Amino acid sequence: MAITHTQSVVGLQIINNSDNIVSEVTVKTVSVDDSDPSTLTIEGDDTIGITTTGITTSTAGFVAYESLTQDTILNWTEVKTFLDNSNTKVNQESWINSVKTPPTPSHVDKDLPF
Repeated sequence: MAITHTQSVVGLQIINNSDNIVSEVTVKTVSVDDSDPSTLTIEGDDTIGITTTGITTSTAGFVAYESLTQDTILNWTEVKTFLDNSNTKVNQESWINSVKTPPTPSHVDKDLPF
């Protein structure tokens, strides 16, 4: 069966002034194995710092806070690069696989021979 990942923006932090320039993005990744979604689902968050040095509301390509969309934020270069290099998906897949096929224990109890 397949493991799917869904990413969504769950938090934004801004510089504390009237410009509302985003300085941090939190993205939640939900990973689900479709063979048993009720058991094989895990989620995790990544918090991504955004470079704000030299950014103003008149910077080319600047999008006003009120006009931001999830798609816009997930496609920011800093966010995409961070998520592409994050181990969240890999770690969540490993967890799902370990639940589906638990590793063989290295030690087990055995009945006494007497």
